[in-house]
Amino acid sequence: IKLTTITVLISLTSILSFGQIQIDEFYDNQEEYLIYSVVEELDSLNQEEIKNKVKNWAGTKFNNMNEVLVSETDNQLVFRYITKSFYTTIMGSKTIQSWYIRMVVQIKDNKMKISMYDDGNSYWAGSKGVAPTKAGSWKFDVFFKKDGSSRKSRTEGLKDLRTSCISTTNDLIASFKEVDNDDW
Repeated sequence: IKLTTITVLISLTSILSFGQIQIDEFYDNQEEYLIYSVVEELDSLNQEEIKNKVKNWAGTKFNNMNEVLVSETDNQLVFRYITKSFYTTIMGSKTIQSWYIRMVVQIKDNKMKISMYDDGNSYWAGSKGVAPTKAGSWKFDVFFKKDGSSRKSRTEGLKDLRTSCISTTNDLIASFKEVDNDDW
């Protein structure tokens, strides 16, 4: 019975804190602004095959892969794209804030490492009485209080952004499990 009481109290505490997240729940590595990273084993695929499959996936994921592919070496692809998964909620109204994500895909024979980084805000034009904000002025860490908890108006947007990064990573991994149909 005491364990149940403790569980209920913990649940109530979570609800009363408006579901805020801690900065170390958002970033895998705050110092590097690393939001999420995963290593995926890919049996019987060499480095070049993996690289080609990643580029094929990116060609369908992004409107213009050549604009978001910012660096390419034999063993690494770096994509920088704008996401609209982050938003602020004030008085029940959502305001989308475009943000740069840097996705680094490191490649070796039979595996790849996908890392998603906070690369800063996109350019915000501003409005009457509000100055424009140049791209890269802020990182997501500004939306956390000194105690490490998220600011209430940003919490759901931060959660959705992290979920979007994980989903993009999972989408890339899933593309390796799809069967090639060359006889279409």
